[in-house]
Amino acid sequence: MNLLAIAIENNPDKLQFLLKKQIQSFKNEGVEIDEKIIIDEPFYILEYSIKTESIKNYPINDFINIFKYCVANALYEYIKLYQESELFNRIIEYDYYYFTVKERLEIQDNIKGLLIKDKNDIKNKNNESYQRKFTIIQRFVDYFKENTELNLKGFITFRLKDYILELQDIVERAVEDLLMDKEYNEFIKLLKYFVDIQEAKIDVIHIVIEEDNKYKLYDQYSNIVNNEYLKMIAAEMTDKDINYEDLLISSLITIAPNKVFIHRVSKNSNAEVIKTISRVFADRVKVCDTCDWCKVKVQAEKE
Repeated sequence: MNLLAIAIENNPDKLQFLLKKQIQSFKNEGVEIDEKIIIDEPFYILEYSIKTESIKNYPINDFINIFKYCVANALYEYIKLYQESELFNRIIEYDYYYFTVKERLEIQDNIKGLLIKDKNDIKNKNNESYQRKFTIIQRFVDYFKENTELNLKGFITFRLKDYILELQDIVERAVEDLLMDKEYNEFIKLLKYFVDIQEAKIDVIHIVIEEDNKYKLYDQYSNIVNNEYLKMIAAEMTDKDINYEDLLISSLITIAPNKVFIHRVSKNSNAEVIKTISRVFADRVKVCDTCDWCKVKVQAEKE
């Protein structure tokens, strides 16, 4: 009895392997499933059939439904492992052809990062990756209710349009990340320029991260840095609704110290501000979590 015929253009052995994993339990029960690959260029056709008399533990219709569900799972895995990256590349080449080769490679890296982040949350049923998997498998199952032949490329093109739209959305997010990174890098260059052209107003600055994740600045003599100019900056930035981290970075740019020590980094939930300071001040920065400044609360001088 013929079960299914699946036509694909590449990696037939990969799909066959994934299918074998899905249907191995049937073979363990003695169900005789015949598999063969027929070449009909440009397609490889995987054909599956069974000897009905070997099905002893299921009504024939139940077996067929379970078998097709297993095939749907294998096809999802095949798309995920061997088709998705190609689909992403097509979207990038078609929609973002005006980016340089280097930039397109960066977009691909950003996509990988987004997918890894999404995969780490796979147990959440509201997770995008989980929803995509459920939707794709269900589309295959619905298709197999009335069909025993499948052209995978055509199925993806015409029956998984919402999946392609989701991939386009992921690419768009990856492009946005690229543009934000470019803007951030330009911003860092500008800050580095301001620091480099200024004369240091204080030679050494110690940044101590407090329990409330705020920061205090001290000079090399353990005096708190809180002069009138910095107060003025704080007042101006508060009016513009600038956050505490922005105030810290602006203060450091104003002081332009020759050395910056950042203490108690483990208490800081905002790693981005430390990254920015480290990039702006480069080899002037030292980050630590175990020195005396980190262990002992520095007593600020009363004004």
